[in-house]
Amino acid sequence: MSTPEHDASRSLRARRPLTRSRAIVAGLSAALAAALLAPVPASAAPVATAVAPAVITTPVNAAAAKPRMLRRGMRGTDVKNLQLRLKALRYDMGAANGVFGMDTHHAVVAFQKVNGLGRDGVVGPITRAKLARPIGPRPRAPRKGVYLEVNIAKQVLVQYNARTATRIVSISSGSGRYYTQDGKRYLARTPRGKFVIGRYIPGWRKSKLGLLWRPMYFYGGYAIHGSPSVPSYAASHGCIRTPMPTQDRMIASGALKIGRPVYIF
Repeated sequence: MSTPEHDASRSLRARRPLTRSRAIVAGLSAALAAALLAPVPASAAPVATAVAPAVITTPVNAAAAKPRMLRRGMRGTDVKNLQLRLKALRYDMGAANGVFGMDTHHAVVAFQKVNGLGRDGVVGPITRAKLARPIGPRPRAPRKGVYLEVNIAKQVLVQYNARTATRIVSISSGSGRYYTQDGKRYLARTPRGKFVIGRYIPGWRKSKLGLLWRPMYFYGGYAIHGSPSVPSYAASHGCIRTPMPTQDRMIASGALKIGRPVYIF
């Protein structure tokens, strides 16, 4: 029969292997903790910072690269860039101020007319692509010095110096429709041919057919004049309408003056 002393001795011997196992586990834990707390090598840091930004910024940059469709009432750097491009191509326009107003609208319409595009005054993908690779007007009857040519088919007036276009303007000429004045029927047609500006009236001229701003007469009662209404199509009674600010700029620059040759075709 076993005595309590023998049982105690066996119990002590049984516990010794367990104590050594715990010591081994504790040692491994300490080693693992030391490894985790050890400083990361300096060469490993750039890997994380180099990869992370690419994942975040790429979609944002792709979205930001898509250009806006530009139209009247809009503002911004892209509008100013458009204005600078139109001015470089010699389309008549005021200041490049980043505001898409009537001046910019008429300049875009003139560009679309010359390049055979839809005349809506909106800069979308088609007009934007053509702005990168445009075609320009060429004189029909070139001569020395400054002269004007009016292309009825395209509804544009072009100011030339010899063979170089120096100003391109959106105009509206005779509609080709009949109208009645003083009981008589007339055809709203702009005369064709070679003319010279022979008369000028400063300010507003009130005629039976409406108001004319600073008209420059080239044939009888037919004039190149400013108007608050210059649609993208032929709509006048026979005169050549220009935007009012354009009329002012052409007169101020000397492009429109008595004695200036005008060829209409």
